[in-house]
Amino acid sequence: MRYISIILILASFLAGQSGSTVYFKDGLTETVPNSTNQWLLIGGMIGTGIAYKYDDTFNDYVQNNGLMPHEMAVFGDHWGIGGQLLLWGVLATSENKNEKLRYASTAFAANGLLTYGLKFGVGRNRPNGKNKRSFPSGHTSNSFLTATIAQEIYGSKIGIPAYILAGVTGLSRIHDNEHYLSDVIFGAVLGMAVGRGFGQIYKQSSSPIVGVIPQGQQLKVYLIWPL
Repeated sequence: MRYISIILILASFLAGQSGSTVYFKDGLTETVPNSTNQWLLIGGMIGTGIAYKYDDTFNDYVQNNGLMPHEMAVFGDHWGIGGQLLLWGVLATSENKNEKLRYASTAFAANGLLTYGLKFGVGRNRPNGKNKRSFPSGHTSNSFLTATIAQEIYGSKIGIPAYILAGVTGLSRIHDNEHYLSDVIFGAVLGMAVGRGFGQIYKQSSSPIVGVIPQGQQLKVYLIWPL
């Protein structure tokens, strides 16, 4: 329910933003046709298929031997939500915040719709039997989306640590018996693909427009950054 609430909040935000519907559509369009994303998705589906064959075996091993210290698993689970909130706070206080927030909001809305569409469409039982929304992992897809947005906006100095923390979140979901390995792999790939797809639109919309104005016998070059 908490992710559904977040999606609804974001949908309300999008409804009030001029041009966000077009941004949302263009971002989804860029997610799959992007050549790098295509290889990412293909590799992710292959990895998911291989992991699926060993899900039960790997899950049994993890439940018997553990995958990480309990404290790290708790942190990873909380980072699945806390990382997103931290990102929102940073973006809301940064320069060009409107464009960054539109990038993040449309990407999270798209990722939420895709993730939960798959969850309800596939209907896979969780390893703990709690419900049939195991595939893909929502915590993982959102954490990797958070990391990808950080990478696209701020570069590797922020992106790499964010990816490491996203990996901890994904592994914690297996440790906690909430997801199988294949759920986590596909969730990670989905979050990265959406983040990169919408990142292309963000970079295009935040790039300066080059203009030239004649001034006598000279030409004056100027730059305009979209609001």
